[in-house]
Amino acid sequence: MKIHHQNNEHDGEFFVLNDNGEKVAELTYFYEDEKTVNAHHTYVSDSLRGQGVADKLYQALIAFITENALNLHPTCSYIARKWERDNR
Repeated sequence: MKIHHQNNEHDGEFFVLNDNGEKVAELTYFYEDEKTVNAHHTYVSDSLRGQGVADKLYQALIAFITENALNLHPTCSYIARKWERDNR
């Protein structure tokens, strides 16, 4: 499963495409300022649920913020729970 990433100076997303090129999972974020990312939405289609896809999207986000020395402000409930658990 390939995790794609696209972003610009305002926002971005990590996502998975199916064989037809349709988005079947996504984690979206926007920049609150030049050093803070607000991860505000995660979606995984029913066809992929239970396969750890949301966690893979989350791990891609964490790698991105670490690599770019960014702060994370998670407002998506799923990401907020994972972030809190990982940073205790």
